[in-house]
Amino acid sequence: MMIDFNDYRRVAGDEIVDQIIKEVKPLQGKDVHHVNSTYYGGGVAEILDSLVFLMNKIGINAGWRLIKGSDEFFHVTKLIHDGCQGADISLTPSMIQVYEETIARNANFTHLKNSDAVIAHDPQVLPLITHYKKNQPWVWRCHIDITRPNPALWDFLKNFINKYDEMVVSDKSFIKEDIKIRQSIIMPSIDPLTDKNKEISLSEAEIILGKAGVKFNKPVISQIARFDVWKDPLGVITAYEIAKKETDCQLVLLGNYATDDPGGDEMYRKTVQRAKESEDVTVLVNLENNDLTVNALQRLSKIVIQKSTREGFGLTVSEALWKGTPVIGGKVGGIINQIIDGKNGYLVEDINECAQKIIYLLKDEELRKQMGEFGKQYVKKNFLITRHLLDYIRLLNRVIG
Repeated sequence: MMIDFNDYRRVAGDEIVDQIIKEVKPLQGKDVHHVNSTYYGGGVAEILDSLVFLMNKIGINAGWRLIKGSDEFFHVTKLIHDGCQGADISLTPSMIQVYEETIARNANFTHLKNSDAVIAHDPQVLPLITHYKKNQPWVWRCHIDITRPNPALWDFLKNFINKYDEMVVSDKSFIKEDIKIRQSIIMPSIDPLTDKNKEISLSEAEIILGKAGVKFNKPVISQIARFDVWKDPLGVITAYEIAKKETDCQLVLLGNYATDDPGGDEMYRKTVQRAKESEDVTVLVNLENNDLTVNALQRLSKIVIQKSTREGFGLTVSEALWKGTPVIGGKVGGIINQIIDGKNGYLVEDINECAQKIIYLLKDEELRKQMGEFGKQYVKKNFLITRHLLDYIRLLNRVIG
């Protein structure tokens, strides 16, 4: 059934829905185009799927453009992504040529010149701005953790960033002193009405996970994340092994690959191999009805882990909290904004600390319940798509003027 914008009143409340309807009026009929590099896999595509849909529902003519590239191009952009998050990488002249020429080719058929505003998402599409006579505001929306980017790479990217009118990041720690343009913060969000986040019964959740091969003879802890070195699935398995010595449980790792991440398959294979060395570890990937599987796993887990070592935001944290499940997360990036330490979960800095918090929470059912109740209300107040949509309306009202 097609979702109507007013359906959000029952989960987000009348006040914010009415505020959106009021503030969007100057933007109705405006053409706004989002551009990114993938339609599937990862938080950016998931956010855009809801955000662009809802923008159109409230009267903005919002489009969603995708760039096309070769495996070689996405290998380069993966290096750029990792370098932005602090990895020790270097781009050769031939890599830079592939990056810039692919974007130049895409500029021939992206057709953005008649937009009232362009929002370009992440480094993959960054150079697009150099191929247009800019007749409208351009916003670069950076979703990744740029706390400590590779210095040489950042100097290269700044040449493109400073051509934009505004840079939007997910956390105040990502604001950069060496960027000349305006910088602002918009935190990501979850859509409470999608299959991934809508209400389902526990019995339905058990059926879904049972079909995926998960048994319920032991308490379930889980991590739901792309197979990516920054999500540290191998570290999660080690933390689980330490915890299991004191409290019997099982670990489920559920992930997928982003279409613009060529390293996902290798990380998946490493995770599967590492899981075979352990006990009661299940690795699931690309399941049919994957969103419902995520929903079910987050509801039935006693604890959800997101032990990232770098993280722009980490939507799976808010997803789990929305289902009333406490989260143990890495003390990095946007995770810090979602987990109130000791209230809806714990922030941890290493594997041993993660293991100790797993043990502590598994042994205290009442605490898990209290954290779950607090977590759901915290997400309702801060991290639903309605708040996110209102932030974008205010951004667009400001830049379009």
